[in-house]
Amino acid sequence: MKVYADTSVIGGCFDEEFKEWSNALFQEFVAGIKQIMLSDLTLQELELARFEVSLKVDEIPVQNRVGVFISDETIQLAET
Repeated sequence: MKVYADTSVIGGCFDEEFKEWSNALFQEFVAGIKQIMLSDLTLQELELARFEVSLKVDEIPVQNRVGVFISDETIQLAET
């Protein structure tokens, strides 16, 4: 199963209110039970995030990550 995660889900691993669920989801990504889908926009946002948040994705093996990229089609869909 592929699961899209934005910056708030990743940051949730360090937030008292959400860390239980965010870290459980991350363990599924690490184990390969699920694949994380990351957009290029999310990756850009992570570059500006707190240090520990920006490194969290690195815990997930590369084969369990799927890139999602902004295209003209996605922009048109968002505008619709």
